[in-house]
Amino acid sequence: MKRYLILIKILFVIATAVYICGCATVTGTVKDDTTVTETSKELAKLTTEVHEYKCPKLRTGIANFENKTPSKIFGIGESASDILGTILQKSGRFVIIAAQDLKHVLEQQKLGASGLVNPDTVVKMGQILGLNAIISGAITAYSEAEEGQDFILYQQKDQVARVTVDYRIVDATTGVQIMADSGAGIYRKKTSQVMGMGAKSTYDTVLRDGALRDALTQATVNILKQLETRKWAGRIAQVKGMQLFINAGQKSGINMGDKLYVYRPGEDIIDPVTKVKLGMSEDFIGEAKIIRNDFGDAGDVSIATSLSGTGFKVGDIVRLEK
Repeated sequence: MKRYLILIKILFVIATAVYICGCATVTGTVKDDTTVTETSKELAKLTTEVHEYKCPKLRTGIANFENKTPSKIFGIGESASDILGTILQKSGRFVIIAAQDLKHVLEQQKLGASGLVNPDTVVKMGQILGLNAIISGAITAYSEAEEGQDFILYQQKDQVARVTVDYRIVDATTGVQIMADSGAGIYRKKTSQVMGMGAKSTYDTVLRDGALRDALTQATVNILKQLETRKWAGRIAQVKGMQLFINAGQKSGINMGDKLYVYRPGEDIIDPVTKVKLGMSEDFIGEAKIIRNDFGDAGDVSIATSLSGTGFKVGDIVRLEK
């Protein structure tokens, strides 16, 4: 009789463990801007405010992030730039130029990938692709750990990924650094087993991408706050008589009737002590008005006509009249 009761208890424990395993929540699927922190909620609030903000979108290039992790996790730099580009694009504040497009232009111009850290090269890239800013960065740390408890018949583990990301933004018009910052991300994935059956704790890219998304969501919040105060600037891409072709159009938020101030880029302004470039002088040369904003295959070229001034050239800077 005692043996029978013991057997019943054992079967009850096994059944309970199987039930717990079946009901255990297994997380890890990375969806949109899902993170384990409250950062995504802050981003959602900012994004709502951004959509109400009617200024033109900033045309932004994202370079592949450098992989400086000690273990050189495969593909982590490329994933970082892709994820950041997706989050920024969804914010509604940016027109994103992907890393592969930047690389293609760098190779065509024989500038080399390392040239992105050179202010003069950044300005050159800005002129070619009509960029307002370029974002670059590095993954400086990445780790995975396993946390949890082992019971006689039941095992539950948390796979935890942690990442540290450094990033910076450079103004593509002046070549001056706008901001530099770093952030950490964390992501957890639960697994459970009963008597060896169930999800096993093995490596997958969900952990890596989840931690990156957490860190880069916070980076997007910081970037939005920083760039929200900056004024939009574009370039004259082509001149035909009195018509000026501007490297931003309907897609970027340029509207019919918008008035532009036109400036000629001048000399670099260099700090006499640090020798760091502080900016660039600009000479006002005239005004123009947008008469068409849906020109071009991508819908991101507009045509303006001169209102005042003469001698407009390709590369001249245009700013919205406020």
